[in-house]
Amino acid sequence: MVTSLSKHDAEIVKELLATRAEIAARLLSEKLGISQSATHPTPKDWGREYLAISYSSTLEKYGWRQIEFLIATVGGRTMSIGKKLLKRDQVAYVARTIGQFTIDLRVEVFVRSNDELVNLIEEVKAMPGVKELIWSEIIQVIGRKNHIPEETLAVLKRKEAVKPIK
Repeated sequence: MVTSLSKHDAEIVKELLATRAEIAARLLSEKLGISQSATHPTPKDWGREYLAISYSSTLEKYGWRQIEFLIATVGGRTMSIGKKLLKRDQVAYVARTIGQFTIDLRVEVFVRSNDELVNLIEEVKAMPGVKELIWSEIIQVIGRKNHIPEETLAVLKRKEAVKPIK
């Protein structure tokens, strides 16, 4: 099924993204100069339909380091390795990936020290099916854009977007 957004709908989605879907319907209607009924369903419902909001950790303030592992696997073991990693306390997130042909898993971990990081890397590398592990750590966020590209909104307005399958 094809779905489209009206001009008002597109503006609502842009505003929801800018406020992380935390805005009252009354305030949203006032800000955009539209009737409050035009914001129904509620902004929270709009947010669930059009946005997947994620949060970043601020644990570095408390001495924790957020590390990303990029793992190449072999032997069809990607899912089993991912599930095994999720059982570890240090692991916050595991995802299967595509793109770079050697990277199968993206894993977000939290550690406090270089010793803990080195030990964790060695334990993961020793897991059956792990071919390679690359790690990186964000040292500074340069910026974050909270918007939907204009081209994407234009596509939605032209009814070219396909409604997601649930």
